[in-house]
Amino acid sequence: MTDLNNVDVPQGGAPLTRPVVRPLLVQVAAYVVLVAVSCLPGSENVGSVAYSLLLFVVGVLIMLSAFFTPLRDGLPGRITACALGCCSMICAATPFLGELVFGVHPDVIEGSIYLSASAWLAGCATLLVVLLVVSFARQMARNPRTNMIVQMSHMVMDGVCCIAAAGWCFLPMLMHAGDVRPLARALALAAVAVVAIALGAVSCLWSRDVRPFDDARSPWIGMGMMPVMLTGAAVGIAVLVLLLV
Repeated sequence: MTDLNNVDVPQGGAPLTRPVVRPLLVQVAAYVVLVAVSCLPGSENVGSVAYSLLLFVVGVLIMLSAFFTPLRDGLPGRITACALGCCSMICAATPFLGELVFGVHPDVIEGSIYLSASAWLAGCATLLVVLLVVSFARQMARNPRTNMIVQMSHMVMDGVCCIAAAGWCFLPMLMHAGDVRPLARALALAAVAVVAIALGAVSCLWSRDVRPFDDARSPWIGMGMMPVMLTGAAVGIAVLVLLLV
């Protein structure tokens, strides 16, 4: 029989008030801003003002998640997540990394986008390994190690969200990349929309079950950010698949 006294569960904390409506409104607002910026002329060109604005929006998502997260990973977890999120943005927004990683010089813009997306996914894999190592080391350094499973899982979740958020840097390429069949583009955008809707539906369950710290600041904002940031991974993968077909 399981010893209930040894179950690793968080102590304290209260459920979110209005747990579903406000996080969903945050998601809708974030999606509108990301799509609007990605529709600006020239947003697909790295180095343009429109693309820099998109990077700024993605950075704001990461910072809002850090300030308003409902996760119980503490300050070290938030700092780690932000640092890895910034590294992920660098991997996504630095075109020559694709050439450096794969040793290929692209002749067309689509090739450059393909290499950038591939290099970003390779960078994400590296960052995820770093996240796991740092999360484990953080828990081993704590004394006492109360709620270790909860805090480590929340730290990993926080880091994954921030790493995935950089995938939104590829949305302009997904929407404007040339020499792409309209049907393939429509299917790729539809797949991203399905992922966003699915994560939004799942976030309703998360919002009902989450127990943030008592002193958490507006944790419903962070709860709304999480599905949006995770959907960024679908955007990056969709761009890679779109350019492969």
